[in-house]
Amino acid sequence: MAITKLKRWAVRRLRFYKDKYIFKIKRYTIAVLTSDKSDVSIALSYAFGTLIALLPTPGFSTAIGIGFMTVFKQLNKMAVLLSMMVWNAITIIPIYWLSYKIGSRISNSLPDVEVQNEIIRQILLFFKQFALGNLALTIPISIGSYFLAILLLQLARKMRLRKTENRNKIST
Repeated sequence: MAITKLKRWAVRRLRFYKDKYIFKIKRYTIAVLTSDKSDVSIALSYAFGTLIALLPTPGFSTAIGIGFMTVFKQLNKMAVLLSMMVWNAITIIPIYWLSYKIGSRISNSLPDVEVQNEIIRQILLFFKQFALGNLALTIPISIGSYFLAILLLQLARKMRLRKTENRNKIST
């Protein structure tokens, strides 16, 4: 009896957080699409947010993004936050795993660091593999997100323009 109540409670909480997450993504998306900034500025902001979110700073990426948004006023805040919502903990885990795999292939050609302590040498080797792979993966994903954002913004603006034209035709 208590287990079924616990299951129902867990399902309700999970549904609540899922709905809250989807609501935030929709709100940020609408704020980005209705922004008066140029498509290039919004796409650069989204790509910059993607770059920050994918770098290996788990837990600090949002703080780093907010710090950069306060320094660089030309960044679209909603686009940066939207990219950080897209690249959340669930999507970052496969990226980090792939970063390590790519980095281990890249670092095979690089010389190892000479350290006396074996544990420190292994940690440095892991970090080198992970960091190289993360850079090799993060930069192309950020560039791709820029072009994807430009494409989606232009498409959304065209659709909104068609919708307003259709409304004007109907009302006249």
